[in-house]
Amino acid sequence: MNNAPIIELTGITRTFYSGEQSLSVLKEVSLTINKGEMVAIVGPSGSGKSTLMNIMGCLDQPSAGAVRIAGVNTCHATGNQLATLRSQHIGFIFQRYHLMPYLSACDNVTVPARYTAMMKDAQKTRAKLLLTRLGLADKIDNRPEQLSGGQQQRVSVARALMNGANIILADEPTGALDAASGNELMDILHGLHQAGHTIILVTHDALIASQSERIITLNDGEIISDRSNTPSHDKQKGVTLPQVSNTGRPEWIQSLQDTVSMALQALRGHRIRTLLSMLGIIIGVVSVMMSMAIGEGTKEQILKNISQLGARTISIKPGLGWENPRQDMAFSLSSRDVELLARQPYGDRVTPVYNATLGAQINGKDVAFTLNGVADSFFAIHRMRVTEGRYFNQADIDERSAQLIIDRKTANTLFPMKADPVGEIIQFSGVPFVIIGITDYLGLHISGDGPQGWIPYTTFQDRLQGQTSLSAIELQVREGVSVEGVQNIVEELLDIAHGRRDFYLQTDEMMVSTIKKTSESLTMLIAAIAGISLIVGGIGVMNIMLVSITERTFEIGIRLAIGAREKDILNQFLIESVVICLLGSVAGVLLALSAGSLLSLFIDDFNLKFTLSPIFFSCGSSVFIGLVFGYFPALNAARLNPTEALKRE
Repeated sequence: MNNAPIIELTGITRTFYSGEQSLSVLKEVSLTINKGEMVAIVGPSGSGKSTLMNIMGCLDQPSAGAVRIAGVNTCHATGNQLATLRSQHIGFIFQRYHLMPYLSACDNVTVPARYTAMMKDAQKTRAKLLLTRLGLADKIDNRPEQLSGGQQQRVSVARALMNGANIILADEPTGALDAASGNELMDILHGLHQAGHTIILVTHDALIASQSERIITLNDGEIISDRSNTPSHDKQKGVTLPQVSNTGRPEWIQSLQDTVSMALQALRGHRIRTLLSMLGIIIGVVSVMMSMAIGEGTKEQILKNISQLGARTISIKPGLGWENPRQDMAFSLSSRDVELLARQPYGDRVTPVYNATLGAQINGKDVAFTLNGVADSFFAIHRMRVTEGRYFNQADIDERSAQLIIDRKTANTLFPMKADPVGEIIQFSGVPFVIIGITDYLGLHISGDGPQGWIPYTTFQDRLQGQTSLSAIELQVREGVSVEGVQNIVEELLDIAHGRRDFYLQTDEMMVSTIKKTSESLTMLIAAIAGISLIVGGIGVMNIMLVSITERTFEIGIRLAIGAREKDILNQFLIESVVICLLGSVAGVLLALSAGSLLSLFIDDFNLKFTLSPIFFSCGSSVFIGLVFGYFPALNAARLNPTEALKRE
């Protein structure tokens, strides 16, 4: 047996403070423990046994003095160096086992190896070997609640040996066991001692202490006795275990894989809390998805309807824009411009448009009426059809006939008792007009609320308004010709004809572009409002993660005790938060798609259009929210004091 010192304590003092009061638990303790020794530390409650064990186990730091563990000065070591010592050299056996309730026996044993470079297959193989050597071959997949106290303690021993620890610290290892289970555990510890492990027992039990080859007695924070002892126990056959390789820290890829795996295990082990955490994210994602789908669907429907107003139409109007009509330019358009545009090869149809609101006399009643003077091509341009009667034609235009076409809405309003008002008379400014046709629209039509009708533009000029200003010229562009290119040509042509710019052009594309921008802005505004629910969901995740840390404080203490670094704890809780948000976003996306499909079955007019962008936006936002709102709870978890955490089971 190699008697080189593995633990050296020199002048150790540990003082705890509460306000202005202080309590010295350890006082100038000096102690050396050699490799391969089996040492019992005994003493009454409050004598400092557990504090001394925590210092030897690198879970606590002394207030004064020096500590060397496996040649490392722990008083000057970084947090990562202390974690490495716990991972590679020290194995803890706790009185209350401290197994993670949602993990199987095998998974509990593999936890220390998750923080090393040991490959996953090797982790499983070694864990099963350890459990088999300790008599638990048939309990490998059992959870802690399915095991007896003695079996749970054996799992705890296997976990302590997982990384090949050469120092075993056992804190009241038989305190929670019956006599038979306690004897079995001591047999295991004696076997490990015979195999060369350094065993340090902290116990109240004099019978357990008598089985050690050295007994150290503490009282009031001081060593009052340190004596050799002849063990009252038959020597056990050494427990031979294969050597452990790859106990160093893993590469970042393996570390990430192990951390994600542990995070998923933790989330599966706390399903209700996970679902509650996800709920806020699910609601937020559904809100964003549905609002954007409604916006996209509405925009698509509007654009579809707009395309039916007057396909490939350029409207030329007097002035410099709808926001700058310029009264001095009211007569800038003329019949010569109509004739000029009608001669161009790129035009399919051209119509002048005059309009005015006039008083109409119908059966002795005065009605405000919007009257439009147009050419016969106007109806084809605007995709209007006659359902009763006929259109006026070129002969009617040439003869300046007093003929009128009204739409179905106007007919129903003015002649509610007549199914077919063709032939009825309406007077405008004392001139009687005969209704020759009733029109309907093939697509969407934008118009005023009052009665309206159409007459030949020549009749409008000569028999009603005289030399009135031309309201617009509408030009329908031939198929296969670029509307934008024609727009530029028309501008140049009229600029030359007028000698100045006193008109402006409007096209369907302009209207579509404007509506697209407006619709997209409204959709983003609605999505932003809905996105607030995502933020609220993130706050909910943060709150539940904080509660989770409180509930799992002892688990964090276990992980720190068996070799996890602060950043390992930080990463695990951060990944748990991200996974919760990501799973919540996926569930929200599926729920939104399902709701959209269901609504489309029952509501025909409710148009939803789901696109990839809100899906990516929701998932990306959820991951971001998980990182942002999960960082603070994860940081709190990583900064927990191991000794304080282990007290909160």
